[in-house]
Amino acid sequence: MGSAAVAAYRELLGAVLRSCREKAGMSPTQATKSLGWYSSVKIARLEAGAIKIPEDELERMLELFGVPAGEAEKIRFFGVKARERPSRVTPSESTLRAFVAEASEVRTYADQLLPELTQTVDYAYALLSTSLRTAPSDVGREARERVEAQRPLTSVQPPDLHVVVGEPALLRPVGGRLVLRNQLEHLRALVDRPNVTFRVIPIDHGEHAALGMAFTLITLAVPAFTTVYTEGLTATSYADAPDEVDAYKLAFRRITEAALPEEDSAKLLDRRIDELVQ
Repeated sequence: MGSAAVAAYRELLGAVLRSCREKAGMSPTQATKSLGWYSSVKIARLEAGAIKIPEDELERMLELFGVPAGEAEKIRFFGVKARERPSRVTPSESTLRAFVAEASEVRTYADQLLPELTQTVDYAYALLSTSLRTAPSDVGREARERVEAQRPLTSVQPPDLHVVVGEPALLRPVGGRLVLRNQLEHLRALVDRPNVTFRVIPIDHGEHAALGMAFTLITLAVPAFTTVYTEGLTATSYADAPDEVDAYKLAFRRITEAALPEEDSAKLLDRRIDELVQ
């Protein structure tokens, strides 16, 4: 893996270990003392994905937190990935891509734009060209990485993907008319996949729980873990505190209930594609 891919798995491993510690009811100070570490700074840096953890120390943490055998085996796999020597030739990999690659379910919502995990290179390029945190020289690379992050969604054993969008996302001509048409055709092909559900909230629906927002819930079956991915003007962030995750799960459930049924949503998407072809 490339250096960015190794860093991505360090972040994934850190987030999962933090979740395991919290499920065990242990504070960073308590865990540090039980592990015989000098300072809780180490566990903070580990959980932030800033440092790698040797195999023997990972085993002690899994035992201390009482992680079940099946979940522990998957976490060991994350540890192996996080300790790999970076390759100079392997493409980079975002943390989002690492999470999606290990996911059993992905729920994504966007109100004004199409979700990142459904974007084409040209659509992503047009958006990233306006970004306040992406240098012009990095726009092409980041656009390609967005598409690469989608690869697990169309693999042999893909996660379940649930997409909900606001109708404005189908109307806004990001990149121009041709780019949007190609983007919607790409989305239509994705919608036809058996692991994908797609719903649209009509523009005349009015207010709802996540109006004006965009977020992605990523769930790992083993170990049992869910994180919320959001992107702002200056940074991306992940949240996995139970109260935050529960709030986003409730929001997603409510916006799904507010959206059109799947068949009607697909018809609306088809009509929009037809308008752009004319």
